[in-house]
Formats: sequence, structure tokens, C-alpha cells
Amino acid sequence: MPETFGHKFAARSGRKLDEVYAIGKKKMGEGSYGYVSKATHKDTQAVRAVKCIDKSKVPDSERFESEMEIHGELDHPNIVKLFEIFEDTKNYYLVMELCTGGELFDRIVDEAGKRDDGLAFTESHAATYMTQILGAMSYLHVNEFVHRDIKPENFLMQNNEANAAIKVIDFGLAKKFKPGSGDWMKTKAGTPYYVSPQVLQGKYDEKCDVWSCGVIAYILLCGYPPFYGDVDADILRMVKKGNFAFPDEDWSTVSSAAKDFISVMLTMKDDARPSAANLLDHPWIKDKAIRSTGAVSKDLCSRMKRFTGASKMKKLTLTMVAQNLKDEDIKELRDMFVQLDDNKDGTLTVQEVQEALKKHEATMPPDVVEIIKNLDTDGSGSIDYSEFIAATLTQKQYLKKEVLWAAFRQFDKDADGSISLKELGDVLKAEEGSMGTELVQQMLSEVDADGDGQISYDEFCVMMEAKD
Repeated sequence: MPETFGHKFAARSGRKLDEVYAIGKKKMGEGSYGYVSKATHKDTQAVRAVKCIDKSKVPDSERFESEMEIHGELDHPNIVKLFEIFEDTKNYYLVMELCTGGELFDRIVDEAGKRDDGLAFTESHAATYMTQILGAMSYLHVNEFVHRDIKPENFLMQNNEANAAIKVIDFGLAKKFKPGSGDWMKTKAGTPYYVSPQVLQGKYDEKCDVWSCGVIAYILLCGYPPFYGDVDADILRMVKKGNFAFPDEDWSTVSSAAKDFISVMLTMKDDARPSAANLLDHPWIKDKAIRSTGAVSKDLCSRMKRFTGASKMKKLTLTMVAQNLKDEDIKELRDMFVQLDDNKDGTLTVQEVQEALKKHEATMPPDVVEIIKNLDTDGSGSIDYSEFIAATLTQKQYLKKEVLWAAFRQFDKDADGSISLKELGDVLKAEEGSMGTELVQQMLSEVDADGDGQISYDEFCVMMEAKD
């Protein structure tokens, strides 16, 4: 069994924000908590969004810490990535993936305004969006998280293109929860239009997210919610009854499959409501969602094999690099991942990769199954997004000086020009038991050519340049 390591690199930085990022002067958005600005990484030139949060306006510091903890663990192509956390005496600064296409809510309003009938998206576009949304929900639930505040305002569009990817944001109400455990959540959380009846009753599970997704699917097709009222109390009364309709004037041209898809999500009894994973297999999704067009590289297996033959330290670094490269630099790899992900849950199984390789007539060695299994560097049982990107990066992508320097500095927490045993252990969270101290020492020794107990930048570069 190969040694595994965690992929949670969105740790607090010991440096000042302006040492690492050039902050844009214009604010992208502002709210009661603070503001959001663009920021450019000084080494890689990657453009990020920085959310500045006034510490004095954080009502519950424990919940805020939980939000950052949860967000930092997530690795899915339809969930906004949290890269780094900075803080000073006044503020927290969350460095996140930049999305420039605005909220899904605004996209719905814009699309409805373009059509003579006042409706929102075509069934094809709605099904495509719901595939991405439910894929993210399936990922969250499998990893034992519940979002609890699913609404169009909490989905951003990656860019302004018509086929832009959707990204889930705002994990302020998210909670660790094990589906099927028999436990219940009791805190009344969420937003009136989208909240499930069980949340209002104070006894619910992860299916609360599925209900909210049903409301979103309804809105995507007609432009208005299934439960409505002049004030919150009226809306909540309708939600508790669970009665909704598909008025002929707006829904006569919508397929029965689409109506069934919405109806099963808005099933009153949560134990009869399907899971997000099951919904991805619904006939409407299968029939209407736009298929991804990413190509599967003929040399995919040889790329993966090179990765599995790399040293543990190099695998760790490549995984870190994969999470921090500019989006445009890995677009081809992202598209390939989406193409391989047949059930659209944001992770890959050995079977999914095998079937895609056969379908695209890629070269497959006899030990292809073992190669694919070895990509699972965190031991989760499936291949996560960053694991796939790390395994398929080309040397041209990861050997750029600015990329190597940025990766080195993520290890070199005290910025003294070398990586110590403690710094490497801190990145690997060795104290949590996923990576023993002895193994951390072995990883350092493999790279420490001069035997001084540290990894210099030159030694780090030699390791990354080595032919695997």
C-alpha cells in the first residue's frame, strides 16, 4: 500500500498579504462583512479574488473557523477553491479562485429578459447547470458535508461565456454530517424560498440540499420560485405544505421528464427524496445535459505512469502545484477530467478512467489498473480533481521558474530559503498520523543532496527536473 498524504494546502500564511499578492485598488464587491478585491500572485501572476473580512464583524469566531476548515478541504471543479488565508490585527483575507461571470441569480434574470416568453433557460442549459450543481452536492455529501444554504446567489459563473462553469461558494452554514448515520441536524438554517420543510421542523439530514436544488431547477426553467409570498412568513407557510404547480402558461412546452426531475427533488418526505448522486442518473439529465467536449490525450497513460514513478516529495509538490496554477494553464486537463468523469460526481474511479481510455483508443499498458490506483495519493478510494491534474501535468507546465518558486515558498514558511523537517511536516500534517515523522524524514533525505538536514531551492529544482 503506497504512503498517502493529505491535500489540504489552504493553510494560514505566516506572511503579509501584500508580500505575496499585488492587491487591485478597485473593489469587486462590498458587504457588511468587508469587501472583495482582485489580487495577482507576485510569483505566478495568477489572478485571484481576495475576500477581506473585518474581524470585529465576525459574530461567531468558532463558526468562521469551521467555515474556513471545511472550505479548505474541498477539491471539486464546481466548488470555488480556497487557496490561502492571511490575517492581520484587523482583518482575515481569504484568497480564492476568481470568478468573473457574476451570480447564477443574475444570469437567470438576464436570460429571462432575453426571451419573449419571459422564461429562463432552455431545458438543455438547465440540465447542464443542474449536472454541475448536483455533482458538487454529491461530492459534498460523499465527503460528509452539507451546505445548508443552496440558492442561486451562492453559485458564481466562472466567466461571462454562455457555457461557463458554475462554482459553489459560501460555506458559512456548512456542517460536517454523515449521511445515513441516523443523526439529525436541528439548527434552522437557509433562505426562505429554498429551505426544506424538514429544516423548518428542526429535524433534517443532507437531503435538505437536494430540496434546495429542486427549487433551483424550477427557477432555471421558468424564472420564478415554486414557493412564494409577499413576506417570508407566507413563503414558509407554502414550503411547509409543499404544494407547488406547473402552470400551463409557463410550463406547457416543458417536458414531462423535466417536471418529474423537479418533483422528485421536492418530495415532501426526505427519506423518499433521491440522493444527489442518484439524480445525476435521471433520464432528463442523461437526455438533455450538454456533453463535455474535452479530448482524452493518447499519452494519458504514460503521463500517469511517470507520476506514479516519481518520489513522494515530487508527488506532493505536483499536487500543490496543481491546486495553484492559473485556470487557463490547465484548461485542457480540466476538460479531460470532465470528459473522464462519466457520472459527473467530481471524482474518478478506476473503471471510469479505463472505459474512457478504451473509448478514445488511448495506449494502455498491461498494468493500467495499478497505474490508475496509484494516482489516489490521499487514500480516499477515488481520484480527486487535483490528483488527476497533478498526475497529468507536463514538465512545460510545472518547470516554469515562477511556478517552482511559488511552490517552494509554500513549504518555506519562515522564508529563510530552505525547507526544514518541521516545515515539511507542517505541510503534511504529520502530527495527525496520516504521515509519520519517520516518513517525513525519509522524504527530506531523498532530496537533501548535501545532507545538511534541509532542502535548498537548488535541491528542490533538481528534484522537480529529474526524469521519473
